Amino acid sequence: MIQITVSGAARTNDLRMRTRLFLLALLFSTSSAFAVDRWILISGTVSNFHTDARLFNPSFDKDIQISATFYSTAGGNPLTANVTVPKRQMKILDDVTTQLFSTSTLGAILFSSADPFEATSRIYALTGAGTLGQFGPGTPPTLTKTKGALLQLKQNGVNNQTGTFRTNIGIVNPNNATANVTWTLYDKNNAIAATTTTAYGPFAVLGPSLVTSVAGATTGDFSDAWLSFSSDQPILAYASCIDNGTTDQTFIPAVDDAGVPPATPYPPTTKSFDVTLRSFQITVSPDPSTTLKGGDHAVFHIRIVEGEHSFELVSPDGSVAIPPTAPSPGAIDDRAFTVSKGTYTYFCTNSLCGVGHDGMIGSFDVEVTTPPPPRY
Repeated sequence: MIQITVSGAARTNDLRMRTRLFLLALLFSTSSAFAVDRWILISGTVSNFHTDARLFNPSFDKDIQISATFYSTAGGNPLTANVTVPKRQMKILDDVTTQLFSTSTLGAILFSSADPFEATSRIYALTGAGTLGQFGPGTPPTLTKTKGALLQLKQNGVNNQTGTFRTNIGIVNPNNATANVTWTLYDKNNAIAATTTTAYGPFAVLGPSLVTSVAGATTGDFSDAWLSFSSDQPILAYASCIDNGTTDQTFIPAVDDAGVPPATPYPPTTKSFDVTLRSFQITVSPDPSTTLKGGDHAVFHIRIVEGEHSFELVSPDGSVAIPPTAPSPGAIDDRAFTVSKGTYTYFCTNSLCGVGHDGMIGSFDVEVTTPPPPRY
């Protein structure tokens, strides 16, 4: 009989190997437990518009189960259904809302499965000539946005008006909380045409609605336009640009809007000063050096009480803050300027005012730091 002794190091290595194999087996056995969600953002059988959907099962060896939930634009309880998609097949769901939910209303569909799958849709109009329709991807929840933009929008006509377009906007709020969305519509010249904020309840669906109605715009050139939005909840948003002549549509997904508006500055402080000119002295009260800060608005009330003088104020950069002014005796000339940091200089510009003219000069500092005395 042969006895084999296993060292402690060997046992440790064996334990590590078993642990790794166990974790790998656990990973593969639970990978299908993570739900896959896809939103069809536009779905319904409304007027002459219909929606077809396709579900694709990429597996070579497994049939999969997909749950479908329909959220109506009218609200109310969602409708549910289940779909089996055989392995390596595409499930055809023509007129999907009628086939799965026996309804002809408008809304959005959430498809969910524990296994990988993909979904697409096509919304089209039944007309005499037929339409190409609009194809839309199944949208994953990862594409929700709190800030976004919808570009290349057109609204310059009505249905059956050849050569013109109209644009509809839609959203899905996939959250169990109200989403407050602010819309800002920009016209062809990139000017803001309208801004409005609308609350959309939990799991609410805004069906295709004219962009001007969504944003609250009444006038403007929207032959080319764009729309920005911001929301306190992540939402799925899209646009549908429709050819008024053919009824064909173009699906426009939302893009990121990374712009950050500048912080609203505090309103500048306005401070007033009395400037008095007399022979041969200029006084400014109160002392600007102790009251002004950079960015303030200053108003100088300039008055001549004696002699013939003219007042001028020069900014720290050498530019003229207050050009020469000589108010009539008894009158007050109010002059305003925005304050900069540095040293301001003021003086009388009338050299014929008298023998003390050269002494009519002064200055004041605005947030000028005095250097500390030298140390020895």
